[in-house]
Amino acid sequence: MTVGTGGPAHAAPVSCVALRADGGRLASGSHDRSVIVWDTTDPARPAMVTEFGHRAAVLSVAWNPAAADLLATGAADGTAAVWRVVDDRPPSQMKVLSGHPGPVTSVAWMPDGQHLICQIGESRAAVWNAFGETYLGELADCVRLAVSPHGLVATVGVDRLVAVRDLWRDPGRITYLPAATVEDCAWSPDGTTLALAGDDGSLELLDSTLRPIRSVRLGDTPLRGVTWSTDGRSLIAGTYDPALVALDTSGRPQWRHTDVRLWPRSLAAAGGTVVTAAFSGRPQLLVQSTGQPLGPGPSQAPPEPSAPFRGGAAAATGRIVTAGQPGERHPLWEHETRVTAIAAVGDRVIVSAAHRAVRVMLVTENDLAVERGITLHAPEPVKAVAVLGSPETPVVVAASHDFRLFTWTLDWTDMPNGPRLIGEFGYGIAALTRLDDHRLTATDHHGEMVILALGADGALSA
Repeated sequence: MTVGTGGPAHAAPVSCVALRADGGRLASGSHDRSVIVWDTTDPARPAMVTEFGHRAAVLSVAWNPAAADLLATGAADGTAAVWRVVDDRPPSQMKVLSGHPGPVTSVAWMPDGQHLICQIGESRAAVWNAFGETYLGELADCVRLAVSPHGLVATVGVDRLVAVRDLWRDPGRITYLPAATVEDCAWSPDGTTLALAGDDGSLELLDSTLRPIRSVRLGDTPLRGVTWSTDGRSLIAGTYDPALVALDTSGRPQWRHTDVRLWPRSLAAAGGTVVTAAFSGRPQLLVQSTGQPLGPGPSQAPPEPSAPFRGGAAAATGRIVTAGQPGERHPLWEHETRVTAIAAVGDRVIVSAAHRAVRVMLVTENDLAVERGITLHAPEPVKAVAVLGSPETPVVVAASHDFRLFTWTLDWTDMPNGPRLIGEFGYGIAALTRLDDHRLTATDHHGEMVILALGADGALSA
């Protein structure tokens, strides 16, 4: 469910979630700078226990494994904090760990409940004695991290290498190069198995020495997040569809839940409940065994991407882009992952996006042969695309799965101009709609719409 249908809620999307080990408390952080702690003793009827805030967007929350009333938070201003959250009194900020040279995108406790690892931006992590407020060192190769119940730290580096190390007993590390870029990683509850969520739609399972156990492909859609059930018998992966998919450790699928409001950058499971971040102001809760929402049902799943083209349509099925009339589809090209968006302009240009790859193709006037083409690389995974201008000088617009809007200007004779960041949307971009050759609308998940226009200089602005 989305927690409640009224009453307490964040004023912006829920960016991070964490369930206490017993499942009785849920912490959610938001881009509105607030943290809400919910009583989830009855997950079908969550109730707000308390609320407090940072000075910037809250990007990560983590319950202390050794003290059930302590919660760590990480924020976009480079600050991490430790809070005491007790039911019968206001929350109190115990410690502040500041000065990180970038947003704290993840916080992870070591099993002793004393040491905290703070992931900083997209490249490194700081190790702290949280209660002594003592900085102990840095992991220089960290874009993702996970800590096992036994204290093994798994990291994913900029170089794509997965590494495991014991910070206290052995300064060395063991490494593994996965087949795909890893979007998230998570240890099993018993600490014996590491799950890797890949951008090729695969889920790899490794033992604690990084020896492969098995690999399961969940589809063509890149995976975004992964977590384990409390008993370690199931994994729940978040995809860019967006959807949640559950499977057992042998790879057999259990259920799938699709909802356009899901934002599975953060997942948690405990006490028979699965929780995910969301583009609404409340987290979404599901029954772990069945995937059923605990409350209102899911919103409509997004359709297969398509766009009008030459009296028919340009469309995608999985990784394949096609064009033509119904029943007479002609394959044009194939992406490496599932296509998430398609747009067209002037019966000559077709744009398709799959994860971070945006392909722009100029087709011949009399048939569907590709005359020219280019692949653009978006800074973030792409959710929606539009194309303005003319076939000779198209302007490609791409909305990320998070908040940002980017553009490129092409003239087919030189390097593309872009990507340029046009702006950020507080509730994420749900859809882009082309109005004419020079205007489009961007609609967020709250239904608010902005009209963007193409200027004489080729720049796009509200």
